[in-house]
Amino acid sequence: MWAVLIPALSAVASWLLPKLLAVAGTVVISATVLTPIFTYLQNQIMQRLNGMPADAVHFFQFVGIFDAVSVIFAAYTMAIGMKVAKAAYQRAGSKGDA
Repeated sequence: MWAVLIPALSAVASWLLPKLLAVAGTVVISATVLTPIFTYLQNQIMQRLNGMPADAVHFFQFVGIFDAVSVIFAAYTMAIGMKVAKAAYQRAGSKGDA
């Protein structure tokens, strides 16, 4: 039993490990680079909106503009992270299959 199980597990690990490392590394690097950029842009937009007259700020809060800006930036961050992870997984898969 062990004669079959150990080679099977090592084959799965040698196939899966490069893909997982490629995806994890790419996601970590992109999150390290993109998150501060998006945070800076979001803070700039919030500062501009908060710099408006008090009535406009209250209206924006009532309508939910501040929440919408946060949701938009979170969605962009998620979409870019998913695209990067997909691209890294496909590259790792093509290298592993060759």
